Amino acid sequence: MSTPPGKGPDKVTVSARVLHEVRSPRPACPPGQTPAAAAGPSPDLRDYPTMRAMRVYAADTSIRSQRGGIVTIALPFEPLTVTAPPATALRGERFAVVLPKGDAWTKLREMFDMKPDSAAILADSGYAPSLSDPRFIVQMVYAVASDLYITFRRALGREIALGLRPVDTNDDGTELWERSSRFELHPWAMEEAQAWYDRKEARISFGYYKAKQDAVGYAPGSQVFTALSHDVIVHEMTHALLDAVKPYFVTPTNRDVLAFHEAFADLIAIFQRFRYADLVAEQIRNARANIDALDILNSLARTFAKTSGLGNTLRPLSGDLMYDTVGEEPHDLGNVLVQAVYQAFRVVANRRIDRLVDIATNGTGILPPGALSPSLADEIAQRVSKTARIFQTMLIRALDYCPPFDISFFTFLRAVISADIRLVPVDEDGIRDAWMEAFRYHRIFPTDGLHYAEEQIAWDRIPEDTKLRIPALSFSQTAFAGNPGDLLPMETAVTQASEVAATINQSEEWRTHIGLETAPDSSTHTTTEILGIRSFARPGPNGMTEFGTVVEIVGRTFGGRDRSGFMSSQGACLIFESEGRLSSCAPLSPDRETRRQDIEQYSVSAQGARNWSRDSGNVWKLGSDIFAGLCIR
Repeated sequence: MSTPPGKGPDKVTVSARVLHEVRSPRPACPPGQTPAAAAGPSPDLRDYPTMRAMRVYAADTSIRSQRGGIVTIALPFEPLTVTAPPATALRGERFAVVLPKGDAWTKLREMFDMKPDSAAILADSGYAPSLSDPRFIVQMVYAVASDLYITFRRALGREIALGLRPVDTNDDGTELWERSSRFELHPWAMEEAQAWYDRKEARISFGYYKAKQDAVGYAPGSQVFTALSHDVIVHEMTHALLDAVKPYFVTPTNRDVLAFHEAFADLIAIFQRFRYADLVAEQIRNARANIDALDILNSLARTFAKTSGLGNTLRPLSGDLMYDTVGEEPHDLGNVLVQAVYQAFRVVANRRIDRLVDIATNGTGILPPGALSPSLADEIAQRVSKTARIFQTMLIRALDYCPPFDISFFTFLRAVISADIRLVPVDEDGIRDAWMEAFRYHRIFPTDGLHYAEEQIAWDRIPEDTKLRIPALSFSQTAFAGNPGDLLPMETAVTQASEVAATINQSEEWRTHIGLETAPDSSTHTTTEILGIRSFARPGPNGMTEFGTVVEIVGRTFGGRDRSGFMSSQGACLIFESEGRLSSCAPLSPDRETRRQDIEQYSVSAQGARNWSRDSGNVWKLGSDIFAGLCIR
């Protein structure tokens, strides 16, 4: 590695974010309230069930009377309290669902007598589904958000610190971070057919509006709550969870970045509904085992789309959108990735359906006329639901195999293949082949001459005889506070991060392998930080649990023509096995100059100019609130 005269390598330091992404005490109560007023008397959990059942709309409210239209979500029990005005909210350990304020609260107060932990409510699986009862709206938002959090936690094998946000920047460009006591959900945020995640406030705002078109249950002019749309809740919560796992995935360094955020949120929402076996079985029965003819499941946010005048689906899940011909608007471009992944899912799901149909028809493949056998529909639904869970898990787990920023659609495919090979070395069902073929079909091509072959697309495995080990990351030396997948105690996180930084700073081999370099010239400086250090315990498909640690390192170069620090950036996401050996590395492209030129070219495009600008000194800078452009539509 060449070093400018008189300039040594930039030291790796520990980001302030690491100090907040740790196990913390019980969240603080709101200002002006005493802990007793906020939480009430401490309950004796022995008097409560281990799980809390809550009913929610599974997809489209128009099918609420059909089998699977309403499903019951089982959540680990936690006490829920309703705090007194003015900070009125339903509060658990992780989420706070904020209730209406002012006149709106006065009008609803009499009917809003929430007692979520009463014996009658617990025994009845919560409040009855309703299109207008505010108690059910609160229940729906809390249950769906909590269930999605559990989905991410299971796939990643670790807790996720929601509500982390940068609040200031030091003179050298390093960021200061804060963590909200609870992540807030606002079902009555504004009168608008919209919903969005707000990183600055650590909350999701859901709108309400007057229906424009007739939909089952809604007459034109009747009030519609986006907080009653399963897809809208999951979509926005996915933005928040993705931001917690990959905080720089919202930094628009190429045309794919914001589109990926939208596509990922859509895909998680799509596959989350497939987890409800009763809903899938009813849809399979109506479609006579033809997955391409599924009605509700082949649409996205259908009630929201119909009542807001957008048609039967917010965005088409199937189609022939091509990466090189669609525009750069994030929702439109992201829809290419959605259609590619959904195409791969349909291929694998249809293959599994065909096997069952062959058995049921003695090899003819021709189903008899009339209604599909309930037993056959249920069995097909189980296989389709399992396939959806596999795809959803592949999506989420791949995040740990992505570089810390500058994500592209093809780079994400590399991460998906890399993560899956680690857990499933032999692809007997052809799932990875289906992913690669779907990406090829939608013209999501590699830019570095790679072929669509596992051995080329997957990140290079680190040989087992390598000396790239960090003893401090060995589970035999780690002081966990319970499950290795829990957030680390502060002392453990600081110790591990400091040891990782010291090891890299003292080893040219480590720096070369990760791709860390000095600042390009004397007029710039680079800050290289450990952004995250997270242990995990992931259940694998073979019944075994995978243990290890994820470390993210981010280097930003400030000065010259770039105030953001991202145009000549560097970094990697590292996967360590439980004994502290580096097993995989997802680096940024080593050619920083080419990447800088590509980012500058994107920054002057119609879409890029929405988030990048140049000051009077011709220095590039990023917009202050990029998340404002990421919303449900």
